[in-house]
Amino acid sequence: MSDFVRDMRNHKIVPDVVPVPPESLLHVTYPGGLRVNLGNILTPTEVKHVPEVAWPEAEPDAYYALVLTDPDAPSRTAPKFREWHHWLVVNIPGMDLAKGDTLSDYIGAAPPRKTGLHRYVFLLYRQNERIYYKESRLSNRSTQGRGKFSTHKFSEKYELGLPVAGNFFQAQFDDYVPKLYRQLGHFQNAF
Repeated sequence: MSDFVRDMRNHKIVPDVVPVPPESLLHVTYPGGLRVNLGNILTPTEVKHVPEVAWPEAEPDAYYALVLTDPDAPSRTAPKFREWHHWLVVNIPGMDLAKGDTLSDYIGAAPPRKTGLHRYVFLLYRQNERIYYKESRLSNRSTQGRGKFSTHKFSEKYELGLPVAGNFFQAQFDDYVPKLYRQLGHFQNAF
């Protein structure tokens, strides 16, 4: 078993998010060269901007779907909003995220105060073809439609199969979170 698969299981990404771990590591780098690395701890301040995402095995003529989700909303011990998705981009040609269709704008980590570490999980799926997704487009100015998301059910609905790559980090509350709450409007009331 690879370190990647072991870490996905040890951190309970399997079964909390997906039934089977992907076999390949997704490369995720935030501004300033901060890399996501199998559960390392990053702060909400460090992950407030959209990261660069790469997967060396990406086929240039294939389409991919990328999900970033938090299975620990509002906390790991009481995840009643599991999952809360932070980013959803589909129909990505090769790994050119800018040419994909964004269903949910990126929102960085926003763990509520005193809820401990949250897992933030990136999963990449290979689509069989370009897909028309019948989903609402979600802005980064609202929390509507983000809670109680299921990555696994989403992948089943659109016949995406199992993720081909993934990665994850952990974060807990810091001083940036209230700023993000204000951006999201009624976010404080969501928990």
